[in-house]
Amino acid sequence: MKKWTKYLLLLILPLMTLVSLAGTSAHAATAIPDISEWQGKLTDKQVSGLKSQVAFVINRRQYGIGHVDRYASHNTALYTKYGIPFGEYDFATFSSPARAKAEAKTFYQRANPNAQFYVLDYEALHTSRGQSNAAVNAWYNEMHHLTNKKLVFYSYQSFATSYANQARKKFDAQWIANYSKKPTIQTDLWQFSNHKYFPALKKHVDASSILNSKKPLNWWIGGTPNASANN
Repeated sequence: MKKWTKYLLLLILPLMTLVSLAGTSAHAATAIPDISEWQGKLTDKQVSGLKSQVAFVINRRQYGIGHVDRYASHNTALYTKYGIPFGEYDFATFSSPARAKAEAKTFYQRANPNAQFYVLDYEALHTSRGQSNAAVNAWYNEMHHLTNKKLVFYSYQSFATSYANQARKKFDAQWIANYSKKPTIQTDLWQFSNHKYFPALKKHVDASSILNSKKPLNWWIGGTPNASANN
């Protein structure tokens, strides 16, 4: 190898490494974790480190009316402190349309006002099958009455189509979990893993990525709702 070629390589290789690392960092920052009390009471160090590793966070506020997530207020305050955009979700336990309305109202009252959007996490059936769509619809209507922020429906694909296939279409976006492959129904946000490692947290957590280019990052963390999913 000629001497000048060696020198050229010495100059190029560090630049290639930097480009590669930048690409890796950018890719990592597109991940979107959802966090609940199971991840614990986060520290300033964890959250400040998390900022460069995520696009935004989705935080659980409550497990139905009866249980407030133990660290929701603490953790969302840290997201605000370190400038990490976030949404909040209600793990639904309502047993009727009337209870769904009450649950939505309680969720809204408890949520951090800095949340960019609100999520109905609907993955466990507590109503009769015949009331399921009506209950989801009641939750949506109450939240729509209370706020003009985006409303997002979350579930596993099979559960969504079995128990809320009509009501879910009213929401501004669909967040669908399917770990083996991409969902085959309308999906704006795809929960692709329940075991992704985030170095700042030193934990494996659920993780999602944006799937619909018509609802890019700025749709989730700013602005006003577009048309609902309608699919």
